[in-house]
Amino acid sequence: MTDLQPLSWMILVFIGLFLIVFAYVLFSASAKHASGKKIRQTGEKGAPGVCPVCGTVLARGEQVKSAVYPGEDDRLCYIYGCPHCYPSCENEVHRQCPVCHKTVPNEAHLIARYFDRRKGKKRVHILGCSNCRFMS
Repeated sequence: MTDLQPLSWMILVFIGLFLIVFAYVLFSASAKHASGKKIRQTGEKGAPGVCPVCGTVLARGEQVKSAVYPGEDDRLCYIYGCPHCYPSCENEVHRQCPVCHKTVPNEAHLIARYFDRRKGKKRVHILGCSNCRFMS
C-alpha cells in the first residue's frame, strides 16, 4: 500500500466533510416547503403520537398538555393540546373536537376519562370539548 502524502489526506478529509454537509442540507431540506417552513405532518386522531385536538403528529420530545384530576379507577382529564395548537395555534393548524367536529377555541379544552387498565396500560376516552359537553 502506498503512503499518502499530507496533501492527499487533506483532500480526502475535505471531500468527506463536503459530502457530509451536502447530505445534511439535502435531507433536512426535503422536509420543508420552498418557503423554508417545516411541513406539518398530520395523522389520524386517536392514534398514538397524534394530538387529539389538532391531529398533528408529535415529534420526539413534544407532549400533549393535559391535566388529570385525582380519583380511584376512573379519573377526569382535561386535554388542552400540543405545542402546535396550545396555548396559541400555528398557521394552518385547526383545533377540532373529535366528538362534535366543531372548532375548539384556544381557551377551550377536551374533556376525557382517564383510567388504568390491567398490566399498567393507560387509556383515555374523550367525551367531547368543553363547549359540546356543557352546552348540551
